[in-house]
Amino acid sequence: MQNPFKYGGIVSGPYFAGRTEEIKELQREMENTSRVFLVSPRRFGKTCLLHHLMETLTRGGTACAYIDLNAYPDLRTFAGALTSLTARALETNTDRLLKLFAGFQRLRPKVTIDPDGNLSAGLELAVGDKDALSALIEGMAHAESLAEKKGKKLVIIIDEFSDLEKYNGRTLEKALRAEIQKHSHIGYIFSGSEQSVMLSMIQDSKRAFYKLGRIMALGPIQRETYIKFILTWLKKGGYAVSAKEGIRIITIGEDVPYNVQRLCNTLWEAALESKTIDAALIEKLPLMIVRQDSPHYEMLWQTATAAQRLLLIALAQDPGALLFSKEFQMRHGIGPSSSIKASLDSLLKKGILYKTLEGRCLFVDRFMPYWLQGMRQPSIVSS
Repeated sequence: MQNPFKYGGIVSGPYFAGRTEEIKELQREMENTSRVFLVSPRRFGKTCLLHHLMETLTRGGTACAYIDLNAYPDLRTFAGALTSLTARALETNTDRLLKLFAGFQRLRPKVTIDPDGNLSAGLELAVGDKDALSALIEGMAHAESLAEKKGKKLVIIIDEFSDLEKYNGRTLEKALRAEIQKHSHIGYIFSGSEQSVMLSMIQDSKRAFYKLGRIMALGPIQRETYIKFILTWLKKGGYAVSAKEGIRIITIGEDVPYNVQRLCNTLWEAALESKTIDAALIEKLPLMIVRQDSPHYEMLWQTATAAQRLLLIALAQDPGALLFSKEFQMRHGIGPSSSIKASLDSLLKKGILYKTLEGRCLFVDRFMPYWLQGMRQPSIVSS
């Protein structure tokens, strides 16, 4: 039996844990072609949730298009991708698709061949045409028109939506709102894990997306549901385990789905032969993960300045502390505040730390503090 605890990629089918209520809620919203801003902390399984939702919607006859803004460096590529993905979601016949593509004014069809020799139709901005925004709006209008013509509902999911600002965001935001408001056959989900940026976009009355749709916050998976998921799989694998161990795993993982999946994956492998799970083994799991990821942490450490290293060690020892308080600075012998701010800004930009809505700074990788603390006890990391 393969290890059922997946992490680090898209998890679907029986390996997808919980989120039943969230799926139902989003499904109802999309059936009403609503607009939802899905705001989530990092590593809470947002992208897996969205793909699971698409599977559910597709089975019900709704067309879906998923766009991750991380994959598109500029508005030009985003415009081509959104237009081609929405068209392909509604029209699967390649010949008819190419005819549709040929009708665009600012986008031109392109045909690519995948490694298996299959043809795929796409779109790109015409050479010399710099008006990518107009091309994007043309593509969105076409999606609404095609959905109406096909008599189908279309759901467009734009993930990492906070990245929109890299495309000259404010001008784009206004144009997008004006177009989206015309659509009655398309439901939209705008999702992102940069919570403060997302909320600024949708709660600031001066911004274009203000009150365009509802805000849905993605929290931890309900513990009772998650424990049942964990115990069911472990028992299927022949492991001796109780609810007490399940609770401890989730507690160590701080209720973050990625962390819990990683811990369970490691536990499955560690007890593969003995099938015995006890408290001592569970407490060792973070250190096992640290040993696996040590080269990655070493690389991050080597790129950090002395001041950044001091701040990281202090945060590992004092998680969620108020960094600019005198108490924190005196306790860890760091400062002044200007130096802390410079280090913090850099660590946030590198993606090592992130800031909660309450203003506290936490590690994106919750296992990194174990590595930082283990540096002073080399046997823990290297054994």
